[in-house]
Formats: sequence, C-alpha cells, structure tokens
Amino acid sequence: MSMEVALEELSEVARRYGPTAYAAVSAPDGPPRVTHVSPQIEGIMITIGLGRRSVELLGQHATLGLLWPATDREPMSLIVDAVVDEIQPDGVVRVRAVSGVHHRPAPTD
Repeated sequence: MSMEVALEELSEVARRYGPTAYAAVSAPDGPPRVTHVSPQIEGIMITIGLGRRSVELLGQHATLGLLWPATDREPMSLIVDAVVDEIQPDGVVRVRAVSGVHHRPAPTD
C-alpha cells in the first residue's frame, strides 16, 4: 500500500526521517547503484552529493529514486522519484522531485 505525499510538503515530511536517505540510480548494464546521501531540500528541489559512477549514469539516464526507510517514529518509508536539473563537476547533483509516496514495509511473517 502506498499513499501520495504532496510535493509542497516534501521538505517537512522528509525532515521527520532524519538527515540521510538512499539514492538509487539506474544502470543499463547491471543492478542499480544505491548510495547513502544527505539530501538538502528546498521546495521540490533536492541537492545531493554522488560519486563519479553514479554521476556518469545520471548523464545517461537523468532520473533517480530517493528512499528514506521507515523508522520507529515513521512506520512507512518515504520514496521520491526525481529528474536531474543540474550536475556540477564536483558530483553535487540538483534534482526536481516529480512524485512522492509513503510506502508500507513488507510483511515479516
């Protein structure tokens, strides 16, 4: 089950999960690259730092996903899909959120 998160509330919602998240970047020739990041959110714009390989992959396919896992305080994960707005030479990437959802954890039974 998932519930939409209004993009205008993204900054406030993400703050409840803490200062870090995971970025997932598509790789055409293998599994996606998942990186631990410290997102800075202003409205629907998100700035993160990524490594060289992740930046190269974004140059080929300019979308990524961000995941804030469920916590003791937040029982559902936060998942945000985003498109690249700018890639700086030092690996700082600015993306624009296009959708966000709260997603329930998988059953453990």
